Amino acid sequence: MKTVWLRKEGADELLLFFSGWGMDHRMAEYLLHESHAAGFSQDMLVCYDYHTLESEPGFMNRITCYGGITVVAWSFGVWVAQHTELPPIGQAIAINGTLHPVDAGMGIPPAVFHATLSTYCEENRHRFNRRMCGTGEALELFSRMSPDRETSDQLTELEELQKHFFNRTLERSTSWHYNHAVIGGRDCVFPPQQQFHAWKGVPQTVIADMPHFPFFHFRNLQEVLACCRK
Repeated sequence: MKTVWLRKEGADELLLFFSGWGMDHRMAEYLLHESHAAGFSQDMLVCYDYHTLESEPGFMNRITCYGGITVVAWSFGVWVAQHTELPPIGQAIAINGTLHPVDAGMGIPPAVFHATLSTYCEENRHRFNRRMCGTGEALELFSRMSPDRETSDQLTELEELQKHFFNRTLERSTSWHYNHAVIGGRDCVFPPQQQFHAWKGVPQTVIADMPHFPFFHFRNLQEVLACCRK
């Protein structure tokens, strides 16, 4: 797992952003830029590239000093965050992802996941992005923050994630839990019904016209965090 500090100015609180598969720091960087104008003041660390789930050396030491930590995780990052050693978490928001990432009832249907894995190429990368974004407007916004990564690199990451998902030795109890789930009603990657099932008993915000890519609807981090205050 790779990490990049996007803001490290000695704030009392940290926002820890777990991005989705195939991403890099650029999406979180875009969100942080949009959030500054609205007065966002937390430090921010982004996690991405899940070829390995091991944190970089010194990761825990760098984040344990904060008075409060908020986790915002999107897509496969939802599962990865729960399998990452973290200090106590104040609040955690899952966006369009579950703790059962490949599952017929609570995640991506296995046949769909394996089809994506077995056919992923440059052409299908563009098809996946269109499906993820849902509309031309959202796809245009995504293009401004799309990752600077090769298709082959994304494919090997997905292959490693498959191994992680079915590695039973990774099952572990954590000291924190997600206390809010944001679900897109037009998510064509993690079907909404599976998300409803997976987050039963957890407070939810449902955005009927939101596709898997959520940041056409959430333009800054404050809008994401506001879900927990509803």
